[in-house]
Amino acid sequence: MSELMSAGDLAAMGAAALVAEMARSTWQGVRDAVARFFGSRDEEGAAGQVLQLDAGYELLSRTDDAHQPAAENALRTTLGIQLEAFLRSQPEAAAEFQALIEKTTGVSGPVEGSRLSVRGNTNSQIVVSGGSITGNTLHYRPEAQQ
Repeated sequence: MSELMSAGDLAAMGAAALVAEMARSTWQGVRDAVARFFGSRDEEGAAGQVLQLDAGYELLSRTDDAHQPAAENALRTTLGIQLEAFLRSQPEAAAEFQALIEKTTGVSGPVEGSRLSVRGNTNSQIVVSGGSITGNTLHYRPEAQQ
């Protein structure tokens, strides 16, 4: 994967894109394209890979609006792990997978310059973004220090 993203980065991008597509009316077309990709790479394991995608879609479709963000987050993590394991076992598939995600979802990898730098983050949170990051400075002090 020389000019490509690492397996972990590509898997995270793919998972984020797939979860986003699950919420759209275009999901079935994306699902079919990903199923064909898995089938062309791993005929025996393709059914299991697609079954996991379908289970994720079913979970999201049954989740109420209040719990949707948490369900999407959990699914991104689960799909990220699934996709990373697949890409690590078949590194030659990375270029084809990246092209598939870019073509079917319009997500084309990390945006140049979208880096996040966190310093002195005691008592704070770190936000991980699947897309571009807009920088801001936030100064937070716990109530006891104000």
